[in-house]
Amino acid sequence: MSRFRGLVLVAILVVTSVVVLAISEVSVLGFTRGGDSPLGLTLGLDLEGGTHLVYSVIPEDGREPTREDMEGVRNIIDKRINEFGVSEASVQLLGGGVDSVANKVLVQIPGQTGAAITLNFGANTVLPQTLEQFFHDELGRIDAEVTQNENGSLVIQLDEIQSEILDAAGNVVSPNESDLWREAIIAQYPVALQIGYILPQVDVPVIGDDTDDDPVPSADVVTLPTLEEVEGAFSSIGRSDADVAQVDGSEGLFAVLMYGLDISSTDENGNPIQGEDQQILNALRELGDLQFTSSQGTLTQWTLGGGVQEAKSLIGKTAQLDFRYRECGDVVAPSDDIPWPPDGLSVDEWAVDRCSNPAYFSESETEIDAADLDDAFPSVSQGAIPRPIVTLVFNEDGGDAFFNATDRVARQNDRLAIYLDGVELVAPSAQAGITGGRAIIEGGDFTAESVRTIAIQLRSGALPVELELIQERNVDAVLGADSLQKSLIAGGIGLILLLMFMIAYYKIPGLVAAIALIAYTVMLLGIFKMLPVTLTLSGAAAVILSLGFAVDANVLIAERTKEELRSGRSILAAITAGFDRAWPSIRDGNMSTIIVAIVLFWFGDRFSTSVMQGFALTLAIGVLLSMFTAFFASRLLLRLLASTSLGNKPNLFVPVRDQSNSVSGGNS
Repeated sequence: MSRFRGLVLVAILVVTSVVVLAISEVSVLGFTRGGDSPLGLTLGLDLEGGTHLVYSVIPEDGREPTREDMEGVRNIIDKRINEFGVSEASVQLLGGGVDSVANKVLVQIPGQTGAAITLNFGANTVLPQTLEQFFHDELGRIDAEVTQNENGSLVIQLDEIQSEILDAAGNVVSPNESDLWREAIIAQYPVALQIGYILPQVDVPVIGDDTDDDPVPSADVVTLPTLEEVEGAFSSIGRSDADVAQVDGSEGLFAVLMYGLDISSTDENGNPIQGEDQQILNALRELGDLQFTSSQGTLTQWTLGGGVQEAKSLIGKTAQLDFRYRECGDVVAPSDDIPWPPDGLSVDEWAVDRCSNPAYFSESETEIDAADLDDAFPSVSQGAIPRPIVTLVFNEDGGDAFFNATDRVARQNDRLAIYLDGVELVAPSAQAGITGGRAIIEGGDFTAESVRTIAIQLRSGALPVELELIQERNVDAVLGADSLQKSLIAGGIGLILLLMFMIAYYKIPGLVAAIALIAYTVMLLGIFKMLPVTLTLSGAAAVILSLGFAVDANVLIAERTKEELRSGRSILAAITAGFDRAWPSIRDGNMSTIIVAIVLFWFGDRFSTSVMQGFALTLAIGVLLSMFTAFFASRLLLRLLASTSLGNKPNLFVPVRDQSNSVSGGNS
């Protein structure tokens, strides 16, 4: 009964591996494995191709980079790429000579092709299928696939995005193809504004009085803004292109059509500024009591990521966190003789603008030092609508500083503004000081890919120097797609011939060995996909080597079983003794190989040679699995066959060359 349970276990493992390999992309317990490659395996640069990036190192003070600078750059990039999920990436230093230091970094990234653009429109006014059709018809990108996230943002998946656009003469006319697309989308989907004013409730004095000799001077009658005044408001901020029209029959109600709206809250140096939307609101409020404004079609987000674009962002940015006190405008008037809220704002408008409009708040540094950040990892918020977030964990000093900052913010009803590389992420308030040294940050344009990238950059630390991308090109597979396909066919034919030989020569033990080898191959590929292991040319060599170990183990078992049969043992007794006598040789040979693989992996890790690590890891996994299939699966299956009527035919368990010396044996 135990042998049946063992065979059921092996069958479950094989079937599970077949299912894993049959499904191109497997999602289990929150992680995803697989892709578009054959069987969903992760292929290396030499089998799949990828991207070749060359960076020039530029120290901030203009000096030549030192050897320590370059080694620090290489280590940080290597760490970032590995945490990003790219295995077998190559990071090398270039340039320099006997007396000079390398000043360039070569990064080769396998499989990171394609790109994704995440964008968002105000009020979710554009449907995914409409935008996808626009890319197909107007931009000529039939490879574009548009999907919608839970937060309403749209994601455009593309095979690639050209980093340079050249004219007929070969001159660069745009730094990036996505810039042209952004302008085309802004032109295709204009911003529609609705503006409404209300007539203030004022008492108008009587013009004349019968009891007085002189008439009473009349007060100015407050009127609603005219069309010309609203047009002038837009012109005052440089948007004379706005098409303003008064809604028929609705006094004080205007419709505005314009292209593009810059809603940035910081300039290129990270300083707070008034976005174009805030400038428009302020100009409109000067005309009268603004009741409401609403917009549709505003392109509020445009994030380029995915594939090599995300990897490039990960490599070259420092991801420096900056925490600032944001001292918001006063809730109540500083003195009784000042009209409050200022600038004619309503109480509700002031509650928002006092902390969001740079005209009404100031900022100062906090005691929080980014160097006190212990960990950062991507997560998902627990609200009604899950959103990607980054969780921060500070050390003891950072936790104390974070508590002091949030305590001050809570007591003064201010904000704690969080910036990443000078760009505002979020400016939350606090009800009380936050203890424990943990915090979360979220942003309106955060995606699952971007929060992962930010977390990796924060964990790996800032680059000691600035990097400038000077070369980017695609790298084809070393074998080429056609050669790789032919190699797979040749390998399949070789495996079939091997199995045919094992069955023809060793008969029943050969059949068992063939079944065990097939199960071994299926389970090994399933393990490679789920870990995942990056399969390269060196890894393929390790697979073939481990397959040889598996064949050798089965041959050794078959020969030992034959000797036991010739000594007069029964079939079952001979099988048991054959396995027991073969096991020490199998164990010792395979364990010595595993020790060599461990040493190779250690050297590869110490000297950052990922090719050596990949070979060692692939070899170790293959050898361990071959021991399992040879001694456990083969033994169970061989004993099962010996328990049937086949066990009464000892000749079926003896190799062809030993037929003349075979002996008869019974089943016991």
